[in-house]
Amino acid sequence: MPFRIDVHLLGLAYQASTLDRARAEWPPHPYRLFCGLVSVADPRDPVQDAALRWLEQQPAPTVRIPEQTTEAAAPRGAWVPTNAVERKPSHGALPGRTAGGKPKVWPERALAEPTVVFEWPTEPPPGVHAVLEMLAKSVPSIGRATGHAFMHATILPSDQDPLEAGAPEQGVAEESAPDGGRWQVWEPAGTSEPHRAGMQSLRTPYPGLLERLRWAHEQGQNAYQQARPHPYVLRGAVKNDEEPQMVQGPFSDLLSFAFPHGFSLDPALTLKTTGTLRSTVSALLDAAGHDVDAMVAVHGHKHPEDDRRLCAFLAYPFVGHRHADGRLRGVGVALPSDLDPAHRRALLAILLRTGGGLRELDIPAVSGPVPLTYISAAATPTNSLRTVQPQHWTRPAREWTTALPMVLDFFPRRNGRGIEASVAASCRVAGLPAPVTVDVLHTGAYTAGAPTLPVRALRRKANERPLLSRHVRLRFAQPVTGPVLLGSKKNYGLGLCLPTHPGETPA
Repeated sequence: MPFRIDVHLLGLAYQASTLDRARAEWPPHPYRLFCGLVSVADPRDPVQDAALRWLEQQPAPTVRIPEQTTEAAAPRGAWVPTNAVERKPSHGALPGRTAGGKPKVWPERALAEPTVVFEWPTEPPPGVHAVLEMLAKSVPSIGRATGHAFMHATILPSDQDPLEAGAPEQGVAEESAPDGGRWQVWEPAGTSEPHRAGMQSLRTPYPGLLERLRWAHEQGQNAYQQARPHPYVLRGAVKNDEEPQMVQGPFSDLLSFAFPHGFSLDPALTLKTTGTLRSTVSALLDAAGHDVDAMVAVHGHKHPEDDRRLCAFLAYPFVGHRHADGRLRGVGVALPSDLDPAHRRALLAILLRTGGGLRELDIPAVSGPVPLTYISAAATPTNSLRTVQPQHWTRPAREWTTALPMVLDFFPRRNGRGIEASVAASCRVAGLPAPVTVDVLHTGAYTAGAPTLPVRALRRKANERPLLSRHVRLRFAQPVTGPVLLGSKKNYGLGLCLPTHPGETPA
């Protein structure tokens, strides 16, 4: 029997904004509901923890919303307290006054029926249901703190309609609402499911979220930084058979860290930076008591017959913008999809939790350690952070273009003939599908700001055999998820590709 939580807003508006604050969030994200339950739970109560952990383990819920809604014509504004408790009260720091003398604004969604229903297909154990019902009744709001709401958790008999108005036939997008209006039903879609009309991403709970939220609270981080998006589709939306199925790339996670604002590095330091990053990660693992020698994916020394993927250590250049200069703005660690689960947990722990996580990096040619800031996939997209946002390098695309030149895995034939075949072979080595077309530039780059590196910057060791480097552009038959890395130095960040749009001309 399905389990659901009904949210009854006490006003006819839902006040919550998208991460970029450009519009009202709609439909409401299940992640907000889970965070509300965590906020009222007692962290010292193992029974409440067990109930929340049961909920986070469940598949993404269905979201039922009233159809008759509209975006407010103008964002709502209000004076808010400054919370400047450490400063002396004065005429410039009074409760209700904001910096610059302007009220804060936020978008909102006007609703015909102030009810939202989150529904899971699994019936919880009786004790879990009782705890979740108690927590739901304790949550005072959803979205902004001004979005007062009353919530209750119920188990619906299997022979009863979720909205007590007659279950719809499969493929019907709308249902009767209690007030005689209509409902829209948003259903979770498979991550590999083809695109449908109206598909969008909603943030949802996931296993381990409770622990991550409490860690973020201790570290003074925002809850949204721990969010993960899940694709949702409107029930009854027709599949677009013209859209090919997405191909999963060789990596499942990309953890990104930004340099301080205004700080950047010469891209010629890419290999030195990523080499130091790998050494730092190994040292953190060793300090935490892990057997680094057993973690082949981290240190990279494996037998030729071992076909396991390795972690990739990246440096992010600022490219693809008219003001791009190609300089490095941050670093990242890409975890392969076949990584041992225990090793994955160890890496996530030392990078994000243990001792505050990865907070600084000693880079050769830089005096003093460089501070690092973790940037999650849910970070607000701003121009200053876009280069180091994971989704900037992971979103699925048919076309990928090198942001840093790739070092060829193989020597091409005389006079450079066969270089396209060499690049195509590198795709197979990197765990990517065979490209439909390969374009190679002998000089310059396809992406604005993408640097051309000197020979000395392409070697990790002084006695390494020199290989050619090139900027390339790949087109695949199906969208491929990133990060995409090519060439003999792919595990150290060279050959990092950016998803691009067809038809771009060389920079």
